[in-house]
Amino acid sequence: MSTVAPTPPVAAPDAAAPFGLAAVRLTDGPFAAAQRTAREYLLGLRPDRLLAPFRREAGLPAVAEPYGSWESIGLDGHVGGHALSAVALQWAATGDERAADLARALVDGLVTCQDALGTGYVGGVPGGVALWESVAAGGAQAGTFDLGGAWVPWYNVHKTYAGLIDAARYAPADVAARARDAAVRLGDWGVALSDRLDDDAFARMLRTEFGGMCEAYGDLADLTGDPRYAALARRFADETLLAPLREGRDALDGLHANTQVAKVVGWPGIGEVGAAAAFVRTVLDHRTLAFGGNSVSEHFTPDAAAHVTHREGPESCNTANMLEVERRLYAATGDVTLLDAAERQLVDHVLSAQHPAGGFVYFTPARPGHYRVYSTRDACMWCCVGTALETYARLGELAYAHAGDGLLVNLPVPSTLHWAERGVRVRLASTYPTPGPVTDVALTVDVDAPTDLAVHVRRPAWALDEVVLTVDGVVVPPVAERAGYTTVRRTWRGGETLAWRLVAGPAVERLPGDDGWVALRWGPAVLAARGDTDDLVGLRADDSRMGHVAHGPLRPLADAPLLVGSDDALAAALRPRDDGTFVLDRAPDAPVVLEPFHGLHDARYTLYFPVVPDAAHVGARRAALAALDDEQLGLAARTVDAVACGEQQPETDHHYAGADTWTGAVDGRHWRATRDRFSYRLTDPDGRGAVLRITYLARPGRARVLWGGEEVGRLDVGSADGGLRSVDLAVTSGSHEVVVLADGDPTPPVVAVRLLTGPPA
Repeated sequence: MSTVAPTPPVAAPDAAAPFGLAAVRLTDGPFAAAQRTAREYLLGLRPDRLLAPFRREAGLPAVAEPYGSWESIGLDGHVGGHALSAVALQWAATGDERAADLARALVDGLVTCQDALGTGYVGGVPGGVALWESVAAGGAQAGTFDLGGAWVPWYNVHKTYAGLIDAARYAPADVAARARDAAVRLGDWGVALSDRLDDDAFARMLRTEFGGMCEAYGDLADLTGDPRYAALARRFADETLLAPLREGRDALDGLHANTQVAKVVGWPGIGEVGAAAAFVRTVLDHRTLAFGGNSVSEHFTPDAAAHVTHREGPESCNTANMLEVERRLYAATGDVTLLDAAERQLVDHVLSAQHPAGGFVYFTPARPGHYRVYSTRDACMWCCVGTALETYARLGELAYAHAGDGLLVNLPVPSTLHWAERGVRVRLASTYPTPGPVTDVALTVDVDAPTDLAVHVRRPAWALDEVVLTVDGVVVPPVAERAGYTTVRRTWRGGETLAWRLVAGPAVERLPGDDGWVALRWGPAVLAARGDTDDLVGLRADDSRMGHVAHGPLRPLADAPLLVGSDDALAAALRPRDDGTFVLDRAPDAPVVLEPFHGLHDARYTLYFPVVPDAAHVGARRAALAALDDEQLGLAARTVDAVACGEQQPETDHHYAGADTWTGAVDGRHWRATRDRFSYRLTDPDGRGAVLRITYLARPGRARVLWGGEEVGRLDVGSADGGLRSVDLAVTSGSHEVVVLADGDPTPPVVAVRLLTGPPA
């Protein structure tokens, strides 16, 4: 745990209100194309299949099979909630009547299920009626990712809350009215349930990931004015996360990243603006990579090198939720630095995490020479698919805002804006975000009648020069009325063109916490070196539980281009070429060719490069990388299957079951222990497994280890130093259940269970 002085937001003179989605239309370029591609992916989903889990839980006859993947293994219905949000948002953002029709079908279907139950509840959580009664009675045991034996049920039902609320806000009027009524009924059900729990029981329940429930009840309070909803939003504000932030402490090491980000989305709405700002600054300043993503294998890690050694890089959901926190904070504070973060996330992570032919990315590895996997529509129902359906609908949301009598131009995205209340229409043309030496921007202003209006143009953090504004070719004297903006204030008569030029250039960024690795940028775009297209295992994912992970072989770190020089020398050597790529001649072997990451697909890539200050260090650095490869790749080659204990997805992927267990983390290593038992299912389809390796912390405890029902070994720790130990146990090949049983005493904390080929070490 480290102490971090929170960076106060840069307060603009007043708050800024982003325009509603219906006021902005994307017109050209990568943003518009990504929104269009996501819309077609979304509209190909079948409402009857999305509604199938809700009908089952309401006791209604099945009319269609549910989708598979995560929609049939415990998170049933979560994509249905996301899809309702997404179609409402897409209708607002584009006016596409097909989206309105799908929103209507989903709301009607949810209301039918809600009416059948008659309690106000509607959800796809398996066995939800009985589960929620157990929760309300205080009898549901809360683990990190399971509540009463169900996989994160509050997280799941939050998607239904959010879908109904978004439909109430953004869908056509007839749909919005029905959605609002259903959201209120669901909200009342949740209030009644929560009122049965005292504060201690409620806090215990919050040990299990609960998604954006603070946000949902805050939004319901805003929608209805009902103080009961505001009070419940406050109860869902997790004090275990709030307290360290109020004290200026970064206590995030080892925590599941998106669990925390989703909690924070609702904080600005309940008055916790300072804590939300401290969280955002901590994540942005210390835990965010050059392309705007954060986390390793879904967790905040104290091990900076893990970002470039692990195959599971930042999760797309994290960035989607960070964008929502930043949008709400920007609206509350006008802090223009939040737009710099949001711009990076949109251009470099969000745009890169969608295939131009359709399909969304879960993990974006930062390991050199690895690759991303893309979802296929009917097979993949991951959380990052559901979140993506919403995120691409919202791509124009931060482009413009208004404050007082002024228009704020935040992102130079080709688009139009209709500010109906002022009778103002603008049309923006640019090549953004395609990187080049300059980005020329032209904003044409039309008005219903001569209008006095201040236009504030944001200068992004990457711009090398001050922003110079011209109106119809005449330079406007610069005015600085708002922090981070250049302003022109005049009477607009219609047809004038406000123009400016954003000058871009090279930048070098070190890996947070490890300055032996660098990433390269040009203007708003992070750059990557394109690699080969060999062994892209699972590039287009199937419906397998682990299909979102790029399981293809890791490339040796020693094969990554090694750069030589200081940050200034590297930046000076980076040059654009006429074909839209860039070249860097600071490697010992050959120049490195780079391109904007957001346009690189269907190939391996390198985002972070090992770097040394001068040629004298090249040999030693290559030897160190080769030694790391020998250790890591050798183990990877022997591994048939493995579970990282105490981590949500690996445990769920391997059919975790347990009784009287608990989890924790030390120095970023997660573990699970028990006074009774826990188990996983390890898969060995080719019969290659021969060794079961149990890695654990040397803390007092005893355990028996069963493989396929037979005892294969024991753990017995008396005196302990807390260090990491491993034991190799000979096992029969094939897929089997591994069980860890307490043996009189609680078990030592188990960090990993790994099935290997070859003889025991």
